[in-house]
Amino acid sequence: MKAILLFHLRVGVRLALQSFTPLFSAIVALITLNMYPAAMVAMIARDLFGSPPSTNMLVLVAALALALPAWAAPRMAHGLNGWIRHLPVSSSVNRRGLALALIVVQSPLVTAFGILGFVARVQGIAVLRPILFRLALLLIGAAFAAVPAKNRAASGVLSIAGALLALFGRPWMTMPALILILAADACSGPIREIRAREPWRAAASLFGFRIAWRAVGWRIFAPYVIAVLPLGVTALFIDNNDLTGELLAGTVRFGGSMAIVLFLSALSEKLSVRRPVWPWARSLPWPSLRRVLEDAFFLAVHTVPLVVLISLIHARSAIAVLLLLPLLASRATAHMRRIPGRRTGNGAFVLEGFFASAMIALLPWTLLLALAAAPVALLSARNQDSRQKVTRWLEMHHDAGGDSLSWSA
Repeated sequence: MKAILLFHLRVGVRLALQSFTPLFSAIVALITLNMYPAAMVAMIARDLFGSPPSTNMLVLVAALALALPAWAAPRMAHGLNGWIRHLPVSSSVNRRGLALALIVVQSPLVTAFGILGFVARVQGIAVLRPILFRLALLLIGAAFAAVPAKNRAASGVLSIAGALLALFGRPWMTMPALILILAADACSGPIREIRAREPWRAAASLFGFRIAWRAVGWRIFAPYVIAVLPLGVTALFIDNNDLTGELLAGTVRFGGSMAIVLFLSALSEKLSVRRPVWPWARSLPWPSLRRVLEDAFFLAVHTVPLVVLISLIHARSAIAVLLLLPLLASRATAHMRRIPGRRTGNGAFVLEGFFASAMIALLPWTLLLALAAAPVALLSARNQDSRQKVTRWLEMHHDAGGDSLSWSA
């Protein structure tokens, strides 16, 4: 029994040291940034140990006392499902050892209470024993509430109720608060088994999305900057002209659609450079349609901020842009497969997008045609992907005549 309690105690000390640095760094930064640091420390000491203590200070102390064990409990509980279950100790001893470790995790708060108590004594404020007893019950109750026991719902409610009753109640309420905490310990039951979270396997869902995001990274901000330009021009045009009705909606449809077109063009071009359409990917057990859908989803999902901006200008036009998005994302995915063999980048897609934007701006009913054409565009992208040759060699676009290492020089 002694060995298991020492084990939990050492675990609590290690986690307390981990929480000590960031917590005290934040407190010290808050105090030193104040114009009068010494006066601020004295004020905190008066609020905590004064008669009566400040309610706001007690709320802050309660929040910290509950947060530290809640942060540490999952880190401790995962180690209780292995060899420790084979030791000849009862479940109650193991649970109380964990509660002891969670109390130790709150050592930074105990240290802060000691410093503030010393400051209060220097100011002539008598640090009464009842407030110390109430703070101790708060720490114990918060620790019992964080223990992942089998009956945590009941024990957590009783523990938190006892801790808050001891902290905010009158002095004579400390005894009922202690009874509530003891009742929580009695009804807790054994520590429930916590299964380790299974890692996300590399071959799991959204594999292509993860690779694309890792390839693009922070470079995704450049397409957003490009896409905001037509939206800004559209907003200025609306502000400088008295547009209403269908004329206003058509203007926003055109400007919003062109913003999406420019964004998809820039993002797909970056993606084709940073993560080329790999010919060897055809050897993987995934069909071409899946690879195309993953690329189209990656392109479309990043247009959400732009659609939100369009809705702020004109909500009804944002719906029209959303209806056009499947066709644009599918066509951008198809053009990605052609970029490595071109010297003009994604210019053909921009021309297609300009034509589609103009059509929905002038003839809104063409959105029905765009929706009907989206599956056809997706199949076209799939065909482009299936035509990729595994043994294809693409020479880099540079002046081979000035490259002494080029085989075609």
